Amino acid sequence: MSNVVDLHTNEDINFKSLDNFTDAMCARCYWYMAGVPDAWRNDTIVNLEMRPIWWPNTVRMCFVNIEKRHANCDYEFNYTKIVNDLDHNIDTNIFLRQFRSKFYMNLFLDCCSDARICCRKQLAIAAREAVTRPHLKRCPAKWDGWMCWDSAAPDTVQRQTCPGMSHAVLGYTPTDCSKEKAVKHCLSNGTWAVKWLLNNENDPKSGYYEDEDTIYNRCSRPETTKRQQINQVSNGILFLSLITSLIGIIIFIVYKQYHVLRVQIHLNFFCSIILTCTFTLLFNYLIRESFYDLRFNVNENTKWCRALTILMKFSRLTNYCWMLNEGAYLHRMIVVTFADERRPVFYYLFGWVAPLLVMIPYVIVHSLESYDKDCWTQPMLYPELIWDILPLCCIFLNAVLLLNVIRVLIMKLRSSPDHFRAGLRASLILLPVFGIQYTFYVVDVDPFNTCSTGMFVAKYIQTIIEALQGTIVTTIFCFLNGEVHSHIKRTVRKIIPRGSVMVTEQQDIEKST
Repeated sequence: MSNVVDLHTNEDINFKSLDNFTDAMCARCYWYMAGVPDAWRNDTIVNLEMRPIWWPNTVRMCFVNIEKRHANCDYEFNYTKIVNDLDHNIDTNIFLRQFRSKFYMNLFLDCCSDARICCRKQLAIAAREAVTRPHLKRCPAKWDGWMCWDSAAPDTVQRQTCPGMSHAVLGYTPTDCSKEKAVKHCLSNGTWAVKWLLNNENDPKSGYYEDEDTIYNRCSRPETTKRQQINQVSNGILFLSLITSLIGIIIFIVYKQYHVLRVQIHLNFFCSIILTCTFTLLFNYLIRESFYDLRFNVNENTKWCRALTILMKFSRLTNYCWMLNEGAYLHRMIVVTFADERRPVFYYLFGWVAPLLVMIPYVIVHSLESYDKDCWTQPMLYPELIWDILPLCCIFLNAVLLLNVIRVLIMKLRSSPDHFRAGLRASLILLPVFGIQYTFYVVDVDPFNTCSTGMFVAKYIQTIIEALQGTIVTTIFCFLNGEVHSHIKRTVRKIIPRGSVMVTEQQDIEKST
């Protein structure tokens, strides 16, 4: 081994003391952070061109000034001195004064401290295993540059919560429930999995060096695992709503009920639900799931992902509008008993054209340079009201109509001795018809800020209620519809011989007696 070793590679070094190891690993922590431009006051001084160099017994940092193309290796990297300078001499310490904020400085210092603790731990484990398991082949305990890994059995996968250094690129420390896991594979031969890296990332011809592989990919995307679980629950229920809505449409069409205005409104409402479920499922799979699995980055802002976001938002608007059409029609039939039926064209205009008129200015504003990013998945703050106003109006108007319908129903049922219970039962049935369940997710619940169990339960309830709308509405309008039941019974009688039906009826009578 040569006397001078470039510490950014994983060349084996026999450190003579704990302090030597700490200085060297601390210098590597500093070099790793050089790839985060926001961490530094002057990135012409601290950058990936600089190199931590190991001389026997000392560590030096070679700063490379990009503008002057000049390297200066005169700075000794001493962890003890860096810690001592924290209280009074930060501005005079060549390494500490480069940091832009205490957040990045503390990440660096924590990395140095963790390396020192890890070395002590490794020495203790090695001594213990030499006695208890002297001949057992295992992956050795390891400090990988960011975090400490215990020795592991062959053919196992080790997981640990992502270290602070992996969050440097984020610029903040995620909450505990948001943090992801780093992964390291112990191979069957008792060695850690490896990867090959370029000696110089800017020069493909510079050659490669072998480095032990720790998978930190998910660390830069906090909340991914739990959001993926929530997304999968939503997808399952959305698929159920999609199937039930399709069945509802097929039943109404097969029995030729579509000439009735009431059924036409139902069919269009089902169509809006089908569109919403379809485009939301596509959005969840092609954008969200791909983002969570690191197969796609919304920062690419491709045309197809923006188009899919537009179609999903448009379909949701149609859902709100046809929900209001359902409420308005039901209100008209119950409250204004003898009123003439309104022409279907008004329902169609509001259900399909109104969302289109809202989406046109929304798309124009979102196309502006300041908002044209992240596949349009992030709200635009105040301009987002262009899209939000219509759903809020639909929910508010339907709430007013529902209250009036309940009032009229209770008045009509007063002659019944159980009028209050009957009115309450009717109200509960009408809640999903008027879309009052939408009030549960007008404000999106974010459980990752507090990490409380209650907030996660609320998030799952919110997700289930939103995705279950198609199933609930189809059940009320179709599966529990008396006319549909009559049509199905007539079909059954045509298929099954009359004698069989009579025998079945006779058996039912005998059982009841």
